[in-house]
Amino acid sequence: MHSFLLILKNEWRILKRGRALKILTLLALASGIYALVYGTTLVRRQQETLATLRQDEHERLDSLAAWAGLDTTTVDHKKKWAIATNAYYVNVPRGYRYALHDPSALTPLSLGMRDLFPYYQDVEGRAIFRQLFQQEISNPQKMLVGHFDWAFVVVFLLPLFMIVLSYNMLSSEKELGTFALLRSQPVTLRQVVLAKLLLRLALVFVFLVGITGLAAFTMELGGARNIGMLLKYLAIAVGYSLFWGAVVFAVVSFQKTSAFNALTLLGCWLVVVLVLPALLQQWLSVSQPMDRSRLENLVRDEYSQRQADSVVLKPYYARHPELYFPADTAPRELDLRAYYARNEQLDLTLAPLVEAYEQAMTAREATVSRMVWLLPAVNALDLFNGLAGTSAANHRDYLRQVRDFHGRWNSFFLPKVFKNELLRPADYEQFPAWSFQSLAPAFSISQGLLKLLLVSGLVFAMGWLRLK
Repeated sequence: MHSFLLILKNEWRILKRGRALKILTLLALASGIYALVYGTTLVRRQQETLATLRQDEHERLDSLAAWAGLDTTTVDHKKKWAIATNAYYVNVPRGYRYALHDPSALTPLSLGMRDLFPYYQDVEGRAIFRQLFQQEISNPQKMLVGHFDWAFVVVFLLPLFMIVLSYNMLSSEKELGTFALLRSQPVTLRQVVLAKLLLRLALVFVFLVGITGLAAFTMELGGARNIGMLLKYLAIAVGYSLFWGAVVFAVVSFQKTSAFNALTLLGCWLVVVLVLPALLQQWLSVSQPMDRSRLENLVRDEYSQRQADSVVLKPYYARHPELYFPADTAPRELDLRAYYARNEQLDLTLAPLVEAYEQAMTAREATVSRMVWLLPAVNALDLFNGLAGTSAANHRDYLRQVRDFHGRWNSFFLPKVFKNELLRPADYEQFPAWSFQSLAPAFSISQGLLKLLLVSGLVFAMGWLRLK
């Protein structure tokens, strides 16, 4: 044990004197701090947009509620009153609510799919799939490059920092002529390499803990639940670092030159971080193809098919007998009963196709989950996104909640539309309200982290058996 500590102390002295540690420390801190600033800034901008939408909804509905109570002695008041008391006008073009996808506490650390999918949706009485497939267009170049968030730093850059710091930790002894002296000490070669590696891992862990603490401070994370989620995030980063420590140990165990180690480790980085995920994506595109454009085209085609009112209303009343009022003879400015029947018919036609599409997406994710043993980078990134609430699964759950809310929204208005009943100011207080429930707090990292640690242990064991 004394010899082991001496190796650690001597190695630390060597690292402190070298320029590599100083340069890497500056680069790591700069990238980590920039990632926090970038993620926090982007999420804050989205939160400002969400706040603007909330304010717009509040002012719009308050104005309509006030209009519903106006006297109709003037032309202007009568016009406003007619709009605010008409269930259709409020349900569709005027009184819609926003379904807001609020970011979780850890979203700034891993933006994931949040830059690809809309994070808000206006919900009105139209067919829900017509609304959901009117996606916000993002910058395609930004979608290709991605975001420089903390997850990017850990998954892509941290392995490079470790490679630069560790590639010559044994070969330098041979190149400097101190290897024979080192072997004359009462320690095994395994102990020497392990001590050198543990020191470097300790430096990486200090960096991870430091940035995590800075994130907790700058993002103002409070409460036991948020701190617990942040500690899970740190555990994933530590587990991923252990994997790369094991890779370094395995490559160094061949006892080759520094050039060989550097090229081999860079090759491992390219394969693990870039090549394997790209190959997986290509394989999934062929074996489990997904075509969202087909759904979007079907939405347009189905909606453009015009049928007679009686054709769409008869099955609609069969499904909703409570909305059939044959004795209703009150005059209607615009009879919209067939409009709602067509909307529901469109949703019923597309629902099985959308469900099949979502099941195919789930099957894809299950395939990836089975293969993460070979894809540590994908595994770590999926864990980061799941914990931050920015995964594809989180977005699908958000859309499910939007569809559920659309059903509640229409259930409130449709009886009034079909009864030709006017809205009163008191009705505005009864409007269904949107409330988003994120999956992030309940996300479990245990299985993914266990797979990461087991793969790390296997790679480390290969190096341990070879190094004698």
